[in-house]
Amino acid sequence: MNINLFKTYVKVVETRNLSKTADDFGISQPAVTKQIQSLEDIFGVLLLERSGRKLKPTEAGETLYQYARDIIKLIDKTERAMEAVSESRKGNLLLGASTIPGQYILPTLIKRFKDKYANVSISLDIADTEKIFNKVAERELDMGIVGGWTNNRKVEGFKWQEDELVVIVPDNHKLARTQQVKLSGLLNERWIFRERGSGTRKAIEELFQNKEIHREELNINMEAGSTEAVLAMVESGMGISIISRWAIKRSGGRKIKVLKLDEPEATRFFYIIYPRQKVRRKSVNDFLEYLQNSEEALHI
Repeated sequence: MNINLFKTYVKVVETRNLSKTADDFGISQPAVTKQIQSLEDIFGVLLLERSGRKLKPTEAGETLYQYARDIIKLIDKTERAMEAVSESRKGNLLLGASTIPGQYILPTLIKRFKDKYANVSISLDIADTEKIFNKVAERELDMGIVGGWTNNRKVEGFKWQEDELVVIVPDNHKLARTQQVKLSGLLNERWIFRERGSGTRKAIEELFQNKEIHREELNINMEAGSTEAVLAMVESGMGISIISRWAIKRSGGRKIKVLKLDEPEATRFFYIIYPRQKVRRKSVNDFLEYLQNSEEALHI
């Protein structure tokens, strides 16, 4: 029998609402109704009935609720126990990351994690912050590392590492001989921005907003879909940009100059996010603990 039928049924009994259950699981209300009907067909009894605007279990439904809850707990406990005692520490890990952590930070950390957990299968999905948030919310990913926070009741997380934002200009730019600049001195420049949905873009927009500088005041020459594209466009002389200090660490040989941004708000945080759930697989918890203790590992 499909364990998801039990999980859906238990959630319906606890919320007493089909649409709330559908919303929590990220599926349609008809899909929830179909799963409940499948259980009723299997057992040949009515499980739920209306009480005003709410649902309540019948006598048979209350009995199934108690056993279904025990079954779910037992299966979760069994899975954790079997994974914990596995000598080979097998498991799988579905990671997601926005561009900066995905391209510049995680590869080395994942390699070191794999050195310790060689038999854990890892996949890494790199997309903008908004897309990674959505995938974590829908439980398509076990965990995400992103460059900005979005309020989503299906997602939990915490601040992980602080990141510095810096200005980059072509090496033949008039500002290339300076060491640091203020935003007010850059208003007449041509800008290269990341695409909407990017955590870096959101951080830059918040930086301008804090200085009461409106987007309409800026000459945005291009929008780029990746940090590497931004670097290439700046190098070609199409404009200037603001990017993460991490991207500069991997951009050796490019004909660009990095300027410190003389603004106290020129920082942002990376966040570790994961679906709001009570139980996670051992491989997920192992990697989460590894990241939480990775201060030294980040000095690379």
